[in-house]
Amino acid sequence: MQMERIGNVMLWLGDSEKPGQAAFGNAPERSGELNEKQSEEVNCLREIIASYNEADYHEQITMHKNYTVMYQLAESRANIIEWLQFPENARVLETGAGCGTITSALLKKAVHVTCQEEHTGYCRLNALRHKHVKEQTLTVYAMPFSECEPQLAKDYDVVLASGIPDEKAKAQQFLEKLRALLKPDGMLVLAVENKFGLKYWAGNKEMHVHRYFAGLENAGIHLYSKNSLKKLLTEAGFCWQDFYYPYPDHRFALDIYSDAYLPKKGDLTYNIANYEDDRLILFDEQKVFDSIIEEEQFPLFSNSYLCIAGTDKIEVEPVLIQAEARAAMQKQTGGSPEHEPGPDGMQAAHNSDRQHGRIRQQTVYVRYATDRSRQFAVRTDITDGMVRKCPVYEEGNAHVMHIAKAYARLAQQYEDTDLRFNRCRVHTDKNGSAAAQFEFIHGEALQGYIERAIAAGQMNKVTDVLDKMVQYIRNGRKNVPFQMTADFKKVFGETAGQSVLDQTVCSEVSDIDLILPNILVTEDGAWNVIDYEWTFFFPIPQNFIIYRTLFFLHHENPQRKELSMENLQMAAGISMEEAEVYRQMEAGFQQYVTGGLMPYREMVNVLGRRYFNIAELEAEYDRVMAENELLKGRIFWKAARKIKKKLTGN
Repeated sequence: MQMERIGNVMLWLGDSEKPGQAAFGNAPERSGELNEKQSEEVNCLREIIASYNEADYHEQITMHKNYTVMYQLAESRANIIEWLQFPENARVLETGAGCGTITSALLKKAVHVTCQEEHTGYCRLNALRHKHVKEQTLTVYAMPFSECEPQLAKDYDVVLASGIPDEKAKAQQFLEKLRALLKPDGMLVLAVENKFGLKYWAGNKEMHVHRYFAGLENAGIHLYSKNSLKKLLTEAGFCWQDFYYPYPDHRFALDIYSDAYLPKKGDLTYNIANYEDDRLILFDEQKVFDSIIEEEQFPLFSNSYLCIAGTDKIEVEPVLIQAEARAAMQKQTGGSPEHEPGPDGMQAAHNSDRQHGRIRQQTVYVRYATDRSRQFAVRTDITDGMVRKCPVYEEGNAHVMHIAKAYARLAQQYEDTDLRFNRCRVHTDKNGSAAAQFEFIHGEALQGYIERAIAAGQMNKVTDVLDKMVQYIRNGRKNVPFQMTADFKKVFGETAGQSVLDQTVCSEVSDIDLILPNILVTEDGAWNVIDYEWTFFFPIPQNFIIYRTLFFLHHENPQRKELSMENLQMAAGISMEEAEVYRQMEAGFQQYVTGGLMPYREMVNVLGRRYFNIAELEAEYDRVMAENELLKGRIFWKAARKIKKKLTGN
């Protein structure tokens, strides 16, 4: 092996270096020399990494409109492991590291990270990206795993793998080698596609061979189901396994569910995520997911798996809640992802694990809000019988600290009403990172209540809820006239409706996110606001808050005439002119939250990916055939037939 240094990073090159060879699952192609397009992509990646900080990558990704650039640089790819708890001073091995996006997150958690990646160009980019790390913090092996494996220590606390070989025998051998590199109480973190992921049934191509239904048919690639993966891990010597379910998949996870906290109907709405290729649309994935959830089969059809496994044979109570406790918790909370299950046994089980050195996780659900500017990017965890909101980046500390201030001001603003705000306290760790912690509340989300009422045709219940919401918003204390403050312009931008705003009634303190999913109703009938992240301390029209509540209700029920924006606004006494001003304010607010960056969920269109709706294609085919039938018997149709016969002899 040859060693070279890039900054403070040690880069080891294999004697039989093949610069264009790719690691499974992490490069544009699974193997083979770089073609012209791939060479251009590597050069583009090198230019970005050499010229920009990680905070600027999002803007560069949007500008270049290239999937490989997005995959290799998007920080949200690290969501799959960013939430995990590692032991202090952990030593971590990452296989298939690519250009180092997940490496960046690992370096914040571990005292030393070792990376392996076959693609030499990617390894150099990983080293270049992290050249300023402390010495002896990062080592990169640019070679196949089989070549560097004899050089690796056998004392890793965590081994991370994205994907495993296709052939079962090779996969088992690979997992056995990973197990041998772990400490006795270490853990394997394995992220893989699910053979039976719903997106493949629904019309997404298999991402490695770029063919429809390839994984389902074992055509050119062999993927693993949950059962086959569990068997493979057990045979490789991993005695315990905890499965998590990243959504929409493990590449750009927004939610991470577990067997202790599974999605409920209506949760899985982000299904057009075919960043890498075109796709078909064979059915409505949200409706099918809802049906799967109703039948309690979500783990079978999850698009990806994140498996955390270990070899420690000591028998302790599982960390995750048992099915009975989960069912009781979801019945009490309405399955709201903003609420922790509050299992009494979970902390005790975790403490037991700690006593034995085991690193099993306490968290049972994670939600990321990372399609925002870095100062607003947060992660919400359900763990330890509580809910936590944590900043994803250091820049977000002030935003999280603001939530506690918002609680104090809102509680005072609405103290004369029976609208309650979920108690919040902020804690700061030894590194200065803040976390907002919330009380556990049993209750049902208003969103679920409204959906059931709509399905049953009980629109009077919907009207009653909306009337009560409007009353709450308009009955807060300290109403003030509108003022065009500097803070207002910063958050909502310049609007063309100054004269309209001057006539509005405002609140001194405003939670503009009083939408139905953020309110739980407890057994005593009280309304509890569980998320008030977007609270501001300057005059904002009360009708704007009402407008947003109505807008999101309409957005979830676009086909219901009774819930059209025109009807909802009329019932709330909001004029069309006023609504136009609020529409502009909402656009300004979204610009403020995202920092002007395009959310990754919208990159499908920027990347030029197409999706073909089979039902629409069938209708178009029928239309063309019908037009052809109308042409029959007409002179020009007969003339065309004669010309065709002369040319072809048929």
